[in-house]
Amino acid sequence: MPEVRIFPLGLVHSVALRTLLLTGLRRGELLALRDEDVDLSEEILTVRCGKFGKSRFVPLASDLAHRLRAYREAVSVRIAPRQPSSAFFPRPDGHRRTALTSLYKSFRQVLELAQIPHLGRGRGPRLHDLRHAFAVLRLLSWYEAGADLTVKLPLLATYLGHIGLTSSQIYLHMTEDFIGELTRRQLDRFGDLITEVAQ
Repeated sequence: MPEVRIFPLGLVHSVALRTLLLTGLRRGELLALRDEDVDLSEEILTVRCGKFGKSRFVPLASDLAHRLRAYREAVSVRIAPRQPSSAFFPRPDGHRRTALTSLYKSFRQVLELAQIPHLGRGRGPRLHDLRHAFAVLRLLSWYEAGADLTVKLPLLATYLGHIGLTSSQIYLHMTEDFIGELTRRQLDRFGDLITEVAQ
């Protein structure tokens, strides 16, 4: 009697959502990844023909690469053996890529579990907001480390697959953390020039 495998939707979608947040990939780029595009020995993803027809290499943090190694092994054992052309985030057949609508449903379930309200269609949170979150968190991390953002912004634009800096400006949201860090840095540099006036 043939072995019956139950498709581990939670395994595939949880790692897909984590990868979106930790790489800043576009949804379509993530879902188009094939097994051969994920080089975990070099810890790099190959995005083929992304937006504007551009291909690029996306380096991975070591902890994410480690998680993706465990994920690949689990998919091979629990879903289907991996082939170079297999979707990295597969459907139950093990080879075709996960549908965007299915991943979005899982994203909504995660929001509900985290008690994050969904504000309605077009108002989000949206899957694409994970890309925004990646960009803002990267900028905040650089800012907190004292990095020169005029040097770092072109790197972020290239990493995200933008054609120029103007495309990256949409991600420069002023979060509460970023405003706090900006205020602290300016006080450190110019605090002695600003004095309180007694009333």
